[in-house]
Amino acid sequence: MPEGVLVIGAANLDIKSHMLNPPIVGSSTSASMKSSVGGVARNIAENLVRLGVPVTLLTAVGDDYAGEDILNNADDVGIDVSRAMIIENGTTGMYMGAIGKDGNLLFGIADLSVLRHVTRDYLRLNRDAFRECSLVALDMNLSDDAMLAAFHMAREYHKPICVDPTSADRAYRLLPHLPLLDLITPNLAEAQAILDCAPIRTPDDALQAARRLAGLGVAAAVITQAERGACYATAKESGQFPALKVDIVDSTGAGDALTAALIFGMLQGIDIGESVKLGLRAAALTLRSLETVAPDLSLDSLYGLDQFVHTHDRFDVSAADYDPYDEY
Repeated sequence: MPEGVLVIGAANLDIKSHMLNPPIVGSSTSASMKSSVGGVARNIAENLVRLGVPVTLLTAVGDDYAGEDILNNADDVGIDVSRAMIIENGTTGMYMGAIGKDGNLLFGIADLSVLRHVTRDYLRLNRDAFRECSLVALDMNLSDDAMLAAFHMAREYHKPICVDPTSADRAYRLLPHLPLLDLITPNLAEAQAILDCAPIRTPDDALQAARRLAGLGVAAAVITQAERGACYATAKESGQFPALKVDIVDSTGAGDALTAALIFGMLQGIDIGESVKLGLRAAALTLRSLETVAPDLSLDSLYGLDQFVHTHDRFDVSAADYDPYDEY
């Protein structure tokens, strides 16, 4: 197993509301509510640890009960948070999500202002963590300054970079930096924001978008498409995989699980197509769980999903069939 992964970004308190009735604007709505630890970077970190990968998490929390819970949970899970900042009189990041009866997110709101303390100087103080890791992964909750500092130090020490674009209103900032990235995992809205393109409506549209990201310099682009699965593209190949058919309980965190499985595959030298299959299995396990990170996630559980899901079929496209630098 490699030295481990350095993950940078959000660790926050999630409050998830499973709606019992359709929401009505201007009125309260009955819901079943649950709180848990969350944050894109923290979720990726926990998924990686459950897959056997050592992880160090760089983040910031407040000196409140939520921050204490997040750090204690990380210790229990096995995430190294010894370098995390605890901000005096700060408020830990919070995310609230309303989830429909089909398990999909209706809307979410977040206050992650504590992450302004994840600065260029803070990252430079942890330069040795960049030097000693095998890969750097980050979410787009970081400021531009911190993001650029992370990119610079990762490249200085020749470490692969993986980015989860996090949300459409943050993802567009990645466009000038795509050639620096070894792996990117946007959903449809995030890919559309990065490329500033027409709506991505079909699997073919998504595949073309993944190819375009590869053409713009990303080593491997994987676009998630919810119930339609995921597609990927590199300079040499592209392909599509359908989603695994499972009963959806809660979609929160499914994309983070997929990203973690892709990182695991990259560290192990697994073919990108096989890594996407692992990612879809990790997402399926998460979709079946009320928790943001499936507590039963492991390599054994990923391969044990065969009894619940259909077999993957892949549509492959060789490098000879398309020009990744072709604009459309």
